[in-house]
Amino acid sequence: MAFYNRLTEASIRTFRPIGLKATLDTCKEIVAANQARVETKYDLVAFDGDTIVGWSFLWDLDREHPTFGIGVADAYHGRRLGARLMDAVLEEAKRRAKTGVELTVVQDNEKAWRMYERRGFVQYDEFVGADGLLYYRMALRLAPSAQNQ
Repeated sequence: MAFYNRLTEASIRTFRPIGLKATLDTCKEIVAANQARVETKYDLVAFDGDTIVGWSFLWDLDREHPTFGIGVADAYHGRRLGARLMDAVLEEAKRRAKTGVELTVVQDNEKAWRMYERRGFVQYDEFVGADGLLYYRMALRLAPSAQNQ
């Protein structure tokens, strides 16, 4: 909850898998849902001491192309933490023999979608979200990891 609520308004605007503000009840619901569906969700959290500074995830692992997401604390932008989290989570998708992952990104978050493009993501759709913002849908095809070949 603290990680999410410490994000700047600009960061929450572009990374909001749980809305504009996290509550303790919302976080408890997420933990309970993750525990109930542990086989379909994968979360990776980065810490600096006791403080969460990054979160990346794969949701819907029961699908061939799960949903990828990532958020990094504002003070840690530009330190390659996002890239390291992304690489680790994408490696987990490969380990689980997924052939691709999908994401949505706010169109004016150019820094993010350019980072995704550098990793091989391709834009395949755009839409207006319920929040009125313009989004891209992007997908990445994955080659199997060496241990799954």
